[in-house]
Amino acid sequence: MFKCKRFFMVMLSTLLILSGCVKGKELEGGNDLTIARSTDAEMIDPGHAMAEGDIDVVFHLFDGLVQFKNRDLEVEPALATDWDVSEDGKTWTFQLRKGVKFHDGTDFNADAVVHSFKRILDKDHKFYGLIKGNSYLDYLLGDIIEDVVKMNDYEVKFELKRKFAPFLTYMGYYSQFVVSPAALEKYGEDFINHPVGTGPFKFKRWKKGEYLELTANEDYWGEKPKIDSLVFKVVPESSTRLMELQNGSVDAIKNIDPKQLETIEKNDELKALSVPGANTFFMSINTEKEPFDDVKVRQALNHAVNTKRIVENIYEGDGTRAINFMPPTVFSFDKNAGPYRYDPDQAKALLQEAGYEDGFKVKLNTFEGARTYVSQPVQAAELIASDLKKIGLDVEIETNEWAKHADIMDNGKHELSLTGWFDVPYPSNFLKTLALEGSRTKYHPEDLQEKAKKALATYDEEKQLKLYQELQQGLHEGAPIVPIAHSNYSAAVRSDVKGFVLDNLGVVRAHKASKK
Repeated sequence: MFKCKRFFMVMLSTLLILSGCVKGKELEGGNDLTIARSTDAEMIDPGHAMAEGDIDVVFHLFDGLVQFKNRDLEVEPALATDWDVSEDGKTWTFQLRKGVKFHDGTDFNADAVVHSFKRILDKDHKFYGLIKGNSYLDYLLGDIIEDVVKMNDYEVKFELKRKFAPFLTYMGYYSQFVVSPAALEKYGEDFINHPVGTGPFKFKRWKKGEYLELTANEDYWGEKPKIDSLVFKVVPESSTRLMELQNGSVDAIKNIDPKQLETIEKNDELKALSVPGANTFFMSINTEKEPFDDVKVRQALNHAVNTKRIVENIYEGDGTRAINFMPPTVFSFDKNAGPYRYDPDQAKALLQEAGYEDGFKVKLNTFEGARTYVSQPVQAAELIASDLKKIGLDVEIETNEWAKHADIMDNGKHELSLTGWFDVPYPSNFLKTLALEGSRTKYHPEDLQEKAKKALATYDEEKQLKLYQELQQGLHEGAPIVPIAHSNYSAAVRSDVKGFVLDNLGVVRAHKASKK
């Protein structure tokens, strides 16, 4: 029986490899580049794309008024050639690039910019609600933009409700990219299956669940692609993705299993890519529930959890220990605002001071399945539980699929809960939107909220730096979470691929990629 099973597994592996080769041949068209990913796209519309599978594609099909020129998220001209801001900081005026065409041959102009924003933000706009679903544009700027006004065919004005420091940075992110009004009119709600932008690649075909193919935009306004065809191929299993990279069926893979790094590094035909991720994995502490309303108990939990062990065992070299809410690559990160040292004796002493020398019962909620910031959340919970038991806590682990897990946290039913966050690497996204609003800790002191508001209301980087570092210190002292780790973003390419980029947003960029 054992021999039969082994024979079957060998045959299955062979078939998987051969199926990869067949699909590679099916898509082969000369100067093409194929990227294997674990998931397919769902909604190829910058205004509504939310999943990683969508965002990779959107960055190749569409452009924004500005674009990021480096990992520090400094911006440079894209569909806008110049811009200025009013003295009160609430009006931004952009001069638009002339002579740019959408992939459908229609003109890019101020009307297109107005349509792209108002279809998401203005309930009276004819395209509002055309595409169903959440909007990252609305999440980032829905409460900030008062109006978007066409001044002339190649000048557009953004009127803000208040001064907003991240505005120009946010304009470089995918959700603010411009779409073809003519295509929206033509395809209606089916635009997500017929995306039309101004980007370096054009949409060609999409065999859902298998692959999505783009072709080079020969009329692109910027540097033209060096490859003729870009294919995003769906290969759910990480082992199969690696096999296809090894045998040349694909040119690149995304989201490497940490256990595969050694295999890739030993193969001269392959190259691993890894960048620190703008994400944070942490244990949320519900500060409204006893005994977690006592800061000494929260600090005790921080001293009790051996985060270094979690990083070593769960991330296996593909992550870094978290100091506080903020990834170390984000502007204003304060390396002195944490972490609490691993010290079980100090944890016990703090519990004794708080009146819990005999410990207490606690439920730790976790979730099934990998997410951007952690690949093994159940195993992480088990390590944490073992640490908490060492200081006298009686820990029960409850595991649920993500939707139920999120519902438990959103309704404040948890005591301790594993969760995480990934976002545009701008400080307010981690210190305000996450720490004071989205961390499910119920922790939002007025003094820290006021610092966050002041930081958002100034364009002075020195003032921002001071306020954001004070925020980090305050959050560290209040200890509403146990910061655990930041997961790296990873990919691998064949050695003949040049110019392929994995950026610090976790997005693959093949615009300037080529093959020898």
